[in-house]
Amino acid sequence: MGYAITQAKPSDDQEELNSLINRNFQKSGSQWFNWSQRQNPFGENLCWLARDESAGKLIGSTGLLPRRMNYDGQPFAVGQAEAINIDEAHRSAQVALKLQRALISHLPETDFHFVYGMTETAAAVFKRCRYKQIGTFQHWVKPLCSEYKLKDKISNRFVSKGAAALVDLALHLYSLESRTFKSHRLKVNYDAPIDDRFHRLFKEHAHNLIMVERTREFLEWRFFHEPTTRFQIMTLENREQDLLGYLVYVIGETGRNGDHAAGIQDLFYRDQKSFQQLLAAFIQHCRQLRMETIVINYFGRKEIANMLSRFGFFQRKSSTQVFVHDNPQFKDFQLEALHDSNCWHLTNAERL
Repeated sequence: MGYAITQAKPSDDQEELNSLINRNFQKSGSQWFNWSQRQNPFGENLCWLARDESAGKLIGSTGLLPRRMNYDGQPFAVGQAEAINIDEAHRSAQVALKLQRALISHLPETDFHFVYGMTETAAAVFKRCRYKQIGTFQHWVKPLCSEYKLKDKISNRFVSKGAAALVDLALHLYSLESRTFKSHRLKVNYDAPIDDRFHRLFKEHAHNLIMVERTREFLEWRFFHEPTTRFQIMTLENREQDLLGYLVYVIGETGRNGDHAAGIQDLFYRDQKSFQQLLAAFIQHCRQLRMETIVINYFGRKEIANMLSRFGFFQRKSSTQVFVHDNPQFKDFQLEALHDSNCWHLTNAERL
């Protein structure tokens, strides 16, 4: 069976591409397509389409999403490799490799200094296309209450509740939140708007990090305009209303075991002290909302992993791997930190 690969803009084959996305990614209607493919604040997406040569039907696609990063005060353009989308009847290394090789071969015609991608299922394809693996996302979970776990193991409801109360007390005392006290000079806002302070926080404190610029436009597009999820934003501010840190989160996610979870989708902060205050306030907020767990996916700095561990988060297995591919056009672009996972900062903000 033969497949033809063509390059296009999402708007060129909108109806077919939207149908492909809807049937394979469980999206419905055109809102998600328009948001993800046509409203990117960093520029127009590129896409590659795979067609069954015998029938001419669109059976697969991948894309290159423009992003802007900033390292050591210098901005530069990069591309994010979109998830490879192939109809089940045609899923094979042949189609995926053709799509990804077409994307890579186009790199010299772009101003992207490199491409990065995140995948759970296509690691072998990325490696065969000479991407370099940087590391694996971490999936962290913090239990806030234990009754939903214990009730399946202890049949007596009263005994289960009593045991859960003791376990929950131990979890709370063990967590750093019990030893973190918010200064009266600080304010926590659970209904914060996105404004220019977010970009200032990024510019002042992201010098040695490889991360997508947190501009006002990007954050509003990602978290206010996304059509399928209701995100909330929590900020930590001082008396002068300077932004010390923020969390973007979703309340009511379903955890892996069906637990009622709060999901941290994005975060950034000025310093470790601000991060500690921010995380303590968020955990207390989730306890008041009677959440059972807090979950976060993160790739990057060890200091974040260490802080999560101190707050009683533990790691679960994750299969999302991170890859990069240099653009041969920029041979003078030397960024040693690119292959050091400790210099990255990726959250669910990048995982569309």
